[in-house]
Amino acid sequence: MSSTVTATVEGLSVIKQAVREIGRLYVDRFERARRLFVEERACALRTDRATEYRIKSEVSKFFDVPYQAVCFAGSAQLGFSIYKDRLFVPATSDLDIACVNGRLFESAWTDVISSTRAFTDETKFSGLRASEIDLFKQSILRRGMIRIELMPRSKLSSSWQQFEERVSRANVTLFRRVSIAIYMNEYAFCWKQEASLAAFLAV
Repeated sequence: MSSTVTATVEGLSVIKQAVREIGRLYVDRFERARRLFVEERACALRTDRATEYRIKSEVSKFFDVPYQAVCFAGSAQLGFSIYKDRLFVPATSDLDIACVNGRLFESAWTDVISSTRAFTDETKFSGLRASEIDLFKQSILRRGMIRIELMPRSKLSSSWQQFEERVSRANVTLFRRVSIAIYMNEYAFCWKQEASLAAFLAV
């Protein structure tokens, strides 16, 4: 292997081991996810805390939620992708942002239900296949999560999606794109993250 590839493999191994060491400190799955995704700072921005603060502050202000309600997930948070088994790569990897707030989730849920007439009018989902719409429904029901980019057309969702796009453009040198999801509460957020952590830590 080339020196670059070797360094990448070694770097991935080091970060994975660090995550495992933290994860295995906790028997409770909720506490484990909270420690890694709420308490820990974003690995991708570990040398640029000012940027992490700026992005979280912008999201907090736009959605009118406490700063502590804004969390990062995915490879930007852990430093590697559990699903793709590769390191976070600046300007190539995504930034997944979570807004963990019951009031905001209720606003999003109400907007989804009203704009689709309780899912009886699915024409509001622009460009989504039936399977994607079904997955969106399941995310609300089983995970307490609403992804902004998948919300049906409405005045509210358009405003939120435009903000998501603005944050993406403003940080294009750091992340390929920024994706924002609304979570019902901290338990829902941690449950979603733990779903991927469980298999990883079992190895």
